[in-house]
Amino acid sequence: MKKKWSAGKTAAVICGGIAAAIVLFVTFCISVFQLIGRIDSFNAIYESSNYNYDDSYADDYDYYDYDYYDYDGSDADDGEEAPGGAYGDGENTEYYELHDAVRDDLSYQVEFDSITELFDEQGNIYLDVVYPVIYSDEGIDLTSVNNAAQKELDALRDYLESVSEWLGEEESFYFEAECYVTYMDEEILSLAYVESGYLNGEAYENYIVSVNIDMESQMKLTNTQILNIDDDFSIEFRNRCEKQNGEIASLYSYSDQDITQLLTTEDNLIIFYTPLGMEIGFNYYYGWVTVTYPDYQQYQRKF
Repeated sequence: MKKKWSAGKTAAVICGGIAAAIVLFVTFCISVFQLIGRIDSFNAIYESSNYNYDDSYADDYDYYDYDYYDYDGSDADDGEEAPGGAYGDGENTEYYELHDAVRDDLSYQVEFDSITELFDEQGNIYLDVVYPVIYSDEGIDLTSVNNAAQKELDALRDYLESVSEWLGEEESFYFEAECYVTYMDEEILSLAYVESGYLNGEAYENYIVSVNIDMESQMKLTNTQILNIDDDFSIEFRNRCEKQNGEIASLYSYSDQDITQLLTTEDNLIIFYTPLGMEIGFNYYYGWVTVTYPDYQQYQRKF
């Protein structure tokens, strides 16, 4: 059985409680005054700083509505390539800008065709491709050339078949590819497929597949065998890339050896001829990047 508290003990507890309450109140007041002082100090520092944010910046450039994969590079200064692989409208500049360089004075010609395909019953996997068709008015059989140029279509179909194995019923996947004829003469035909995938309406992947065809043998070239690429080349590539494209923060995490690996792997390497020389670069986790090499001949393999 619990014992009752004495009157003295009860009074002591009451007095102690009152004292504790007073102490807590005083502590609270001190904390409030300190907080106000810190806020005033912060405001003074902020107002005396040189940082002047202008809200009109966001309005002028639609910063918050910016869609990386819809950027067409048209406002890039001096025709420079935009980081991640966007180009301008094809005007002649110091650096190559992705566009068609179709000629009509050769023994063969190029025109474009397109396909649209659905890959499942629900219609939530969709493929849209613009691809080249090579023909000759001089009776030259170009079947092998077309097979090499259009082999990417089969690769895309296989890829979307694999997507159907993991895509959920309520999800959608849209894939588009557009092929550019970047260079053509009697010896070489160069193509660049610019490809983008969208998962549930959001950008999912973006890369380039380059195709180079020897028009004399009508065989597709192995891109990794065209140039001699080593760590020294990669160091030079990084320097040229920064000059042409500006700083690309995502590349800082890649060592020179990493870049060499990307430039010597067939699936990553981007390499195609252009009227300005050769465009060289690679696909990587964040997209793709290329650099214009007017002096590419000094890096060519000797056969």
